[in-house]
Amino acid sequence: MSGTSTQPGEARIRKPREIGASDLDVLLARSAERLCKAERARAVVAAVEGADGSVRLAACAGDLPGVPPPGLADALAVHAGAVDLRNAEAPELREAARLGFAAGVAVGRVAGHGYASLLLAAPGTATAEVRPRTLAALDAAAQRLEAPAAAAAAGARLARLDEEVQRLDRLAALGDLLSEIAHEVRNPLVSVKTFLQLMPERLDDPEFRVRFHGVVTDEVRRIEQLLDAVLAHARPPVAPEGEGAPVGPALETVAQLLTHRAMEKLVRLEVEAPSEELRAPMATDALRQVILNLTLNAVDATPAEGRVRLVATRAPQLEVRVEDQGPGVPPELRQRVFEPFFTSRTARPGGLGLAISRRLVESAGGTLDVVDAEGGGAAFRLRFGAR
Repeated sequence: MSGTSTQPGEARIRKPREIGASDLDVLLARSAERLCKAERARAVVAAVEGADGSVRLAACAGDLPGVPPPGLADALAVHAGAVDLRNAEAPELREAARLGFAAGVAVGRVAGHGYASLLLAAPGTATAEVRPRTLAALDAAAQRLEAPAAAAAAGARLARLDEEVQRLDRLAALGDLLSEIAHEVRNPLVSVKTFLQLMPERLDDPEFRVRFHGVVTDEVRRIEQLLDAVLAHARPPVAPEGEGAPVGPALETVAQLLTHRAMEKLVRLEVEAPSEELRAPMATDALRQVILNLTLNAVDATPAEGRVRLVATRAPQLEVRVEDQGPGVPPELRQRVFEPFFTSRTARPGGLGLAISRRLVESAGGTLDVVDAEGGGAAFRLRFGAR
């Protein structure tokens, strides 16, 4: 492995790279096996020192002379290359020599641990000198480990970084969700609090009591509906039943439910579905909930004298569209509209309808997106694979 440049008389400190523990074990085991055969050594041991000072044997080729002492890897890392342990001054290195190890080299720093090391127990008597060839072989082994160790380190760091980014994304989304929920709950609580504060003074006022009861009941119901929506977004989606939900009847049912609301806004509801039976791989209730959410939004977005179309086709995959004649959805907002509580309308806060709808569709293996409708407006589009 490469080291830092030094001036005469200065100690040379090698800076091994960081590597992942699981990848390191495989690399060290292969190096130990090759070294043991090439040098005809009694044993070659690969050890990893933990952050708490404990020593873990990652690999051993041959007969194990003993467990390397704590602090050995750090003591080896001070040297620029392989070390003759029998002529070393550091007490950890001398202790390793006493156990039967003749030479050693630091390999790299393990993520979350200390350094790893390769130790060689050479043949011959306890007083035999370590040949330069043996030290060179240990150095060569460390150099061969440098490139794959760097790749393993990069992979481990990227994996940790990716996990951390995902965790931060989840925390950010959760923070936004909780902020919106708190905002939605605070408004009705303010009304309830106001009436409770006035109640001691107005307790004998029948009109106040009747109005208080109605307002408080409505506000508590709002909170219950919000919590029901949050739970619907969090709970596992409904499992498909049988061969799936019939699409045509689901469109007709939703159109009938919203006929009165559409008439109040002077909006026409049109259903277009082929005569053949099309089935979506969802539970009937789940499919109706998705279409209802999309149609409610479409009716609200469509101006008077406009129309909303509920269309089902199979060309070749099953596709259900809810098309409106409103202002449409700008391209930069077409992903954000599916976020919980997101809304582009300042008149009222957003809800969970689209977020729940997308989750239900994706859990059934489909997709839900928004595109431009023909003639203007938005088209929310469900797509499923052919069934």
